[in-house]
Amino acid sequence: MAQISLRIEDDVKKRRISFEVSADPFYSESNMAHLRRGVEALNAGKGVEHDIIEVDE
Repeated sequence: MAQISLRIEDDVKKRRISFEVSADPFYSESNMAHLRRGVEALNAGKGVEHDIIEVDE
């Protein structure tokens, strides 16, 4: 517990955090580009309709 307190004190003194913060990966540029390509393909009529697949649990 003392180590945690020291780390927090150090972070406060240096005005930083000691862990990485990242945004939701769903909204990453590469994923958004993938979604845009999919929308373009569907709008171009390249989608394939299929029946709903039921899953037994």
